[in-house]
Amino acid sequence: MPSFNLIHEPWLPVLDADGRRHEVGLRDALVNAHQWREVYADNPIETAALNRLLLAIVIDGFLPHPDEDAWWDRWEAGRFDEHAVDAYFADPVRADRFDLLHPERPFYQHPEPLAKDPAPLSKLFHAEASGNNATLFGHEVDAFPRPRSLAETARAVVCTQAAALGGGVSKPFNFSHAPLVGGAVFWIRGRSLFEALLLNASPEPEARMMLHENDDPGWPPAWERPLPKIHARRPVHGYRDYLTWQARRLTLVTETHPGGETVATAVYITQGDKDDPPVQNDPLMASAVSRTKGVFPYGLRADRAVWRDADTLFKLLRPGEGGSPRTFSWLREVHRLTDIDRYAVDVFGLINDQAKVEMWRHEQMPVFPALLADATDEGHPIHQIQGALDLANEQRDILNRALRTTAAFLLAPPKPGTNDAPDADPKDITALVAAFGAEPSFWTALEPHFHAFLARLAEHAADDYDTRQAFLWKWAAIVYGAAREAFRAATAHLDRDARQLRSVAEGTRRLMRPRAFREHLQTLTTEEA
Repeated sequence: MPSFNLIHEPWLPVLDADGRRHEVGLRDALVNAHQWREVYADNPIETAALNRLLLAIVIDGFLPHPDEDAWWDRWEAGRFDEHAVDAYFADPVRADRFDLLHPERPFYQHPEPLAKDPAPLSKLFHAEASGNNATLFGHEVDAFPRPRSLAETARAVVCTQAAALGGGVSKPFNFSHAPLVGGAVFWIRGRSLFEALLLNASPEPEARMMLHENDDPGWPPAWERPLPKIHARRPVHGYRDYLTWQARRLTLVTETHPGGETVATAVYITQGDKDDPPVQNDPLMASAVSRTKGVFPYGLRADRAVWRDADTLFKLLRPGEGGSPRTFSWLREVHRLTDIDRYAVDVFGLINDQAKVEMWRHEQMPVFPALLADATDEGHPIHQIQGALDLANEQRDILNRALRTTAAFLLAPPKPGTNDAPDADPKDITALVAAFGAEPSFWTALEPHFHAFLARLAEHAADDYDTRQAFLWKWAAIVYGAAREAFRAATAHLDRDARQLRSVAEGTRRLMRPRAFREHLQTLTTEEA
């Protein structure tokens, strides 16, 4: 009987300190977590799903309760104890539960499929075409399926349970979204995988989906519970249950080649458990708020980088408000007792249109514990962060109005010798402004400057308000300059005739008109003089 036990078989992709990629088993990933730099899979959603699996094991085996002293003991040890890791996986309840091909309890699967026929393996891979789904990066199609290695299939199984898209008919009820659909995952990076796992396993109760330290931590992870005969609509019972949520009932189809290699060829797939009510307090997700939707998980947008929402992401979450992931709060305590004053945070997310993946993205943002705000007092640096983003958004609007003026004079200029306003179709103006591509260039140019602004603000977080406000005026000059450069680059080719030259001149006049930015520059000039 073939076996592929994820404890020892190489399947989990990690990077070492030099950036070299290795595939290791779960034991090696944890025993040597202090030497591995990070988990690094083929796509960001898979990376997020594999991180969550390791996090579930760490919480279950080493930090099951929100105990700050136990957390610090682990942190100061600097590594996971090899004997403790071996004891965790050797436990009779778990020893066989990580075998992908176990006849009675295959990992993250069910031995008794409900589907009548198997589906192509491409159903487990977000990047590939299957059914009505568009091809993102792969070119697999249902008509020409290919077998997959067990390592590749194991990663896809974990990713499917974490991030499968809803939509479509299934048993015992229709397909629904898995936990990672609809929200972005914020994964705090440490100096090693070991530190990352601890930092994301905050011992604060709210970061464990609990209200108080003595609350019931909930169900154990999926591999320690009996298999359900039928999946159900049910609430989440604690963080370990949520991290190992079985969103699909999967049964792999495999074949063994004459040479002894076993490969996966197809999969039976139906709906698994459905979280009802839906989870709103994922500790690895930030929250946003709107008048129509109330509080909801913060998600990535195709046209908006994460740093542009820093005013929300640096605000510690409070009931009824948007704010940072619950794991961020613990960073302030770590900062207080260590020399770590800055963290890199990976942000993973997919953007979907109902049951189709439109795109996925992996961004990084710096997080400074000194800037994390849990109060609304006027002296907190969060107000400079909000002011900086307001200035950038204001100048973005000014830039777009200038470009619309240019576009209008290009498309339908007034008659020569008159001062009439151009009479262009607004839809045509919008299309031409989009073709200029100035706004994406504007935001891209600002991102490194904003990170530098945050670093200066964090360094002087304890200084007086006026000192920090001076950084805001310098930021205003950078924003103004970025808008002028974006306009110049977008219109540089418009110099072939009088109509084009006039359109650029009219747009430039509109760009330079706003009084606020002239005042900002005048203030800077006075201070520098």
